[in-house]
Amino acid sequence: MNVKLDRKFKATVFKVKDGSYVPEDQWVVFLAKDNAFLPTLSFYLEECARQGADERQLAAVRLLMARVETWRSANPDKCKVPDIRDGEKLISEDLV
Repeated sequence: MNVKLDRKFKATVFKVKDGSYVPEDQWVVFLAKDNAFLPTLSFYLEECARQGADERQLAAVRLLMARVETWRSANPDKCKVPDIRDGEKLISEDLV
């Protein structure tokens, strides 16, 4: 069963390495403006290391963290507590 994981966003995702399509049941979106995202990336980096991810993966996460920090520093007025606003689709009415 292919269930769309992220119901808050709509996108078409392709892998940079080979241009292949990534189905909606394999990706989720986090926004740089979300105040909870950077701490989540920090935890993700630690968890990748704990699970034995290679240095390329760890370096990619560190680079993403630096890019998010840079964006947030340049855009403090856009940073916010995560929320779900009226009109955004929730998962309650269709779990599958």
